[in-house]
Amino acid sequence: MKNFTGFIIRQRRLQQGYSQEDLCRGICAVSYLSKIEQGVGNPSPAILQDLYARLGIRYNEDRSLTEKAQGMLDSYFDKFFHNESAESEEAFLDLHQNELENCELHLSWHIFHLYALIRKHGKKAPLCFQEEAYLSRFKENMEEDQLYLYYVGAGLLESDEQLEYLRLAETIRPGSFVKQSIAECWYSRREYMQAIQAADRAFAAAAEEGSLSTMLWSSYLLGACYSNFNDLSFMLRYYKRAMELARGYDSSVTARIRFNIGSAYLEHHRYQEAAPYLLASLQGSGSGLEEQKILAGQKLSVCYYETGQNAFGHQYLQQAMNRCTDRMPKIYRDLLYFTQLRYVRKDQAAEEYESLLQELFRASRAQLGEGYYRLFADQMIEMYVEQRRYKEALALRSEVAFV
Repeated sequence: MKNFTGFIIRQRRLQQGYSQEDLCRGICAVSYLSKIEQGVGNPSPAILQDLYARLGIRYNEDRSLTEKAQGMLDSYFDKFFHNESAESEEAFLDLHQNELENCELHLSWHIFHLYALIRKHGKKAPLCFQEEAYLSRFKENMEEDQLYLYYVGAGLLESDEQLEYLRLAETIRPGSFVKQSIAECWYSRREYMQAIQAADRAFAAAAEEGSLSTMLWSSYLLGACYSNFNDLSFMLRYYKRAMELARGYDSSVTARIRFNIGSAYLEHHRYQEAAPYLLASLQGSGSGLEEQKILAGQKLSVCYYETGQNAFGHQYLQQAMNRCTDRMPKIYRDLLYFTQLRYVRKDQAAEEYESLLQELFRASRAQLGEGYYRLFADQMIEMYVEQRRYKEALALRSEVAFV
């Protein structure tokens, strides 16, 4: 860290609400304190001791601890960028928070804390933005490696400045992780052509680095992009590459890919081709798959209902309903009830059918993804045509801009 002495004094002064005049009263001149904070002064030990005492700073001088902590930080970030668990490093760094905040590893600890919050709470959590805002005040005190880690962490948060932060990180260290993060940013903005170009660059860089994790996820993202372009041949090409890369690495990825392939076939009404992939996706294990299994069961039921195999349709719809608990988002229960209305009760003329379909259409893009959004749009258009509401059908077809 650059100018740790000046940094820690300024940081604690701002944290405690002191002005420079308040802090240095009876100790030194304001101009002298300003020079210390800027790193251009050479304060005497007595003045530093008085400033530390007024701010309640207890400087940690345990070199063995800081050296071990630096090793733990290096290991944590290395594992983070390779999508590996770092529980032991995280536990050690959390345990020694107080000591590390009072030494030259202060900013490094807070950068670690930002990453740990992202892993625990996700990219939209207010706690993550609070930590990023704290770090942003001290960029001038960061060494190049710290600045790179800060820009990457800030770029992982979903914000209007996300792409700008990632590009700043790329100017410092143009590695595959940052390139993949840029691709994911474009994808989240539904700019699929830019996402494809960025993911291609990420894969090339990852192949050069030997980064299996980024090669896998860039291939996965390419498959998802081409799926959203309704290009099934390229979708299959990249999803199959991702499945090969995932063998022996992460079985949950394979389950997600099979679910996505089955979903794409379903969108194109290729039900017999969709069913085997959706069935295979139900065999996956891993975190985050329970909700996917509900959706897979619902989509399987549609495949079987549409091909006249009603007994299997009932079976998989019931399995999906059994998996759906009150802790799940409401849209899952609405989706399953809507499937009952459409395929079991066959009551598409009911008023609740139309209102529920409209509600699912409005909410699906944000909560269930592009595939369901297009599926419900298709069913809305079908309903409008049956009701001879042709202008509304044409307007909706134009709105969703089918590729």
